[in-house]
Amino acid sequence: MGATVHVIPLNDLVEHDTDSEEPSCVCGPNAVPIEVGGVVVWAYVHASLDGRELAEEVP
Repeated sequence: MGATVHVIPLNDLVEHDTDSEEPSCVCGPNAVPIEVGGVVVWAYVHASLDGRELAEEVP
């Protein structure tokens, strides 16, 4: 049995849907599987609607 977590941007233009086990938010979050101690945890990574991640540098 897996778990689900949501990673959301703070102070965004809209409130993100984090109540569901499915990625049903308006921003179209990406589902990323993460293995923790032999258990798969699904992390739904939400995008900001103000586009702030476009200015972030990726190492």
